[in-house]
Amino acid sequence: MDGYGKRVLVVEDDQDVRGMICLTLSDAGYNVYEASDGLEAVDALKRRRYDAVLTDYHMPRMDGLELLDLATAMWPGTPVILASSDTLLTSQTDGALLAPAYAVLEKPFEPSQLLNAVRSAAEGAPKSMPPPREGSDAYHAVA
Repeated sequence: MDGYGKRVLVVEDDQDVRGMICLTLSDAGYNVYEASDGLEAVDALKRRRYDAVLTDYHMPRMDGLELLDLATAMWPGTPVILASSDTLLTSQTDGALLAPAYAVLEKPFEPSQLLNAVRSAAEGAPKSMPPPREGSDAYHAVA
């Protein structure tokens, strides 16, 4: 199992989406922890270190970018994957706004895209920027 022993915090306000993500990751052997928004995630980050954090962008009370900044300040080196259906956000390749993110997943994503991103992040693979692909809605790593 890819994720054996690795801890992943999943932050998603949509309960159905969060459930799908958590099930996919736990089936792959990850120890999955859940938060329904950024404030719950900050509380979880105060309690333990995670091998990877996957967060939604649009959430109530604290959005994914705010959480990204706080998570990287609290636990430098912990990879944070940002997930969003906002194509303006996911298409950014200049890195200015998303530089602290390990990767960006464009919603909807396939389970294999999720697992590839989390596996790379949890195993400490360096960030990389794949060559742009016209019309791709696949996983985009952020340099």
